[in-house]
Amino acid sequence: MPESRATLPAMLHFLSFGTHPRLSLAEYRALTPDHTAPMTVGACAVVDDPDWDGAALMERLGGTVKLGDVLETIAVEDVDAEMIAEIMVTSRIRGKGSGVKDMETDGDAMNLDFGVTVVGGSPGVRKALEKLPIAIKRALKARGIRSRWVTGEGGSPISPAAVAKLRLTTIGRDLVLIAEGGQVHVGATTHVQDADAWSERDYGRPARDDRAGMLPPKLARMMVNLARIPDGATLLDPFCGNGTILMEAAMATKAGTMIGSDIASNQAATIETNTGWLATRGIISRKAASATRVFACDARSISKKLPKASVDTIVTEGTLGPPLRGYEPLAAIETTKRDIEDIWRASLKDWKTILKPGALIVGVWPSFKTDKGLSRVGLDSEIEKLGYRLINPLEGWDDTNAPLVYHRQGQHVARRIVVLERT
Repeated sequence: MPESRATLPAMLHFLSFGTHPRLSLAEYRALTPDHTAPMTVGACAVVDDPDWDGAALMERLGGTVKLGDVLETIAVEDVDAEMIAEIMVTSRIRGKGSGVKDMETDGDAMNLDFGVTVVGGSPGVRKALEKLPIAIKRALKARGIRSRWVTGEGGSPISPAAVAKLRLTTIGRDLVLIAEGGQVHVGATTHVQDADAWSERDYGRPARDDRAGMLPPKLARMMVNLARIPDGATLLDPFCGNGTILMEAAMATKAGTMIGSDIASNQAATIETNTGWLATRGIISRKAASATRVFACDARSISKKLPKASVDTIVTEGTLGPPLRGYEPLAAIETTKRDIEDIWRASLKDWKTILKPGALIVGVWPSFKTDKGLSRVGLDSEIEKLGYRLINPLEGWDDTNAPLVYHRQGQHVARRIVVLERT
């Protein structure tokens, strides 16, 4: 084996994030608070995780689209198709929870589909790595392996959904080549996000209200994970709407009680329908469904409904204001912004009574697009006076202190995800 091939410890793995990498990284950190900061390259992170369980992580994370094992690290100048082909057919996929089968070649012909995604590196390094698949096919052929290099539309990297459809995590290989600092980390995908399951919970739930706006389940899951909800805890969503956060919390945590409140009196029936649907399909237990209770209440006066210091965590989207068409005058946007800030200010004052000391709030402060730029909702300068501390979920991992923002292309509203601690 050439000296430039450094076999890595069994605990080294990678995550490929979706369209909001920093938010996804913060989510992963919330689940692994004691781990050292990972190496981040583009929308990927290479992590040293001795407790890695790929199947469990993929089931839990909302912002990660695929993950897997880092098989080896090679100096950039020594990377070639022969070496990659050897790694593909001889390296053991070792992560706990991995569904990838080890390859054994005995001289008989076999078929192999594979994908290649290149992340990071200088333009020259990326160009060289992106040329590898054709040469890899030749190297595999010399080993008696018939192979097919699969790509996305126009030669783009293959999507996580296609990785699953083509079974590249079981009978094929999905390679992720992560170039950084003169080295290439050769990864093999072991698990991908179940796009159908997420879509079903978004568009397939029986009770929806498109006119009122829908919190994406993936974002709800990321917010739930950011909250680090303890087992047996009491979770509150004071702007619960259709119950997306409560549904995701029931799936991802062991909260003892989940409480939803909303100013609209019809939401209790809506949430009962949706949680019952999850239980009927076996997605959550009947016990989890029965642990959810909902009542009608203005978020600014919940202390009239709940005992003092009875809530461990609040996860909520809050209000985003009225639906936007994209051509509202700036004065109207500014009025909406002030109204939302007033609601949050009054709510935070009220919630301090029902929250336990040290309790976390994960919420959304919207930003609105205008022809003058962004109009941002925010109470940063008032947080301490209100009795809270603003937390940077990436402290120690990414100290830029830049906000965590979730935004879909074409939307007029961006969501800033804030984490507050009750002091």
